[in-house]
Amino acid sequence: MTTGEIVTQRTHDAAAGADLEHRLTPPASGDAYRPTMVPAPRQLPVPAASAQKDGELVFEALQGLPGLERLASDWGELARSLAAMRFMHLPQWYRAYLGSRKSDPDLIWFVAAYRGGKLAAVFPLQFQHYQVRSLRPRLLGTVDDGEMQLSDFIFAQTADNRGLLKELIRWLRRQKLLAWDELRLRKVPADSAIAYAARACPHWATLTLRHDGSAYFDTSGSYEQATQSMAGAFRRNLRRLARRAEETDPLRHRSYRLPGELPSAFASFIDIEASGWKGAAGTSSAIGRQPAMLRFYSQLVGEFGPQGNCIVNLLWHGDTAVAGQFCLQIGRTLHVLKIGFSNAHAHFAPGNLLLDLVIRQACEDPAIDVVSLVNEPAWGRNFKPLITGLWSYNAPNWSVRGLLVHVGLLVKRLRDKRGRRWLVPVDGRKDDGRRQAAGNRRPLPPARHTNQMSDSAW
Repeated sequence: MTTGEIVTQRTHDAAAGADLEHRLTPPASGDAYRPTMVPAPRQLPVPAASAQKDGELVFEALQGLPGLERLASDWGELARSLAAMRFMHLPQWYRAYLGSRKSDPDLIWFVAAYRGGKLAAVFPLQFQHYQVRSLRPRLLGTVDDGEMQLSDFIFAQTADNRGLLKELIRWLRRQKLLAWDELRLRKVPADSAIAYAARACPHWATLTLRHDGSAYFDTSGSYEQATQSMAGAFRRNLRRLARRAEETDPLRHRSYRLPGELPSAFASFIDIEASGWKGAAGTSSAIGRQPAMLRFYSQLVGEFGPQGNCIVNLLWHGDTAVAGQFCLQIGRTLHVLKIGFSNAHAHFAPGNLLLDLVIRQACEDPAIDVVSLVNEPAWGRNFKPLITGLWSYNAPNWSVRGLLVHVGLLVKRLRDKRGRRWLVPVDGRKDDGRRQAAGNRRPLPPARHTNQMSDSAW
């Protein structure tokens, strides 16, 4: 087999009642875990709809940035058709990440599923580094990085797609070129396509764990409705802090999204974020102190800025920018990806004042129904946002090594206090997604064990 050759495997899945065609571009070496980058062909034709049977799925795996660009046009069209499109559904998000080289792009694959000759789903996957004592399992999963704060696959939550996750895993287990032991899908929102498919077709061997939460505000109504759970004492403190700030200089909030003004606003945000504990005098974790992270956010400006989807919110105290937010507005949701504040002005909590002003502005803006904090930051808890759960799904490959890895991870979780606390059943029950108090981490009521038996199998 020569480099760049396309391998096609066609099998009939009796359980799914469909033929599955598997086409991959093999790595140049025999190492399927860390393959050598193989440029995707300019055209990888998908079988015409007339040549496919009803229900037939065609899976195609493409590697790294060339693979993304091969899919970009159809992928973008698919993402825009989703009822609840978010930033992690768009090819621009992954293009910025790959371009930043925060991790090895050769480890990232994009699996596409076609139905009737049309793109039905995209599954961004990454080989992840993980070690359990002397064992180094080959984990394949959602892109795992501190800046990739939410994960999902790209497909519509419709009856036709309820089995897509199951079919993906069946395909992964049958293809021979990508060697993996455990599928690990992390930071998955409870209302995502992954969670939808996992609930629709549960799997007896899947370990499901509560990962964290994602905080948000419903800004489709009034400010009072969006912050109805906020304590009165905290409201009064916000007003007191604003008065304290304005004793010396006026406060004003401005959002920057026009291409001509976005670069300078972004530079101001980078300076603000580095002025506090994240800067050189602290952890050096600020965007400006991490070259790969700076490339990632700079590329996000380049990818989303021209369409007006990238926004930098700044709070000014007189002529000084004292707090900032780096945001993406996708659809009717404003996602706050990063925040920063001036340490020299911490006495009036400019970060809190800015968030309060952004919530107020969003409630008045008919184009924004949700302000999302993306994850569940400790600094936002006093605002008492709504919370939707983030989950992890872990499924083994049907191999001796895969089963050993899966059992090992299960034992590790059972020994870990947090893991025991968040073991939940895979029986179709869903997180209510509406807990008012961020930080309220009561587990779901006791039910059947996580790895309960099910009639379905992946």
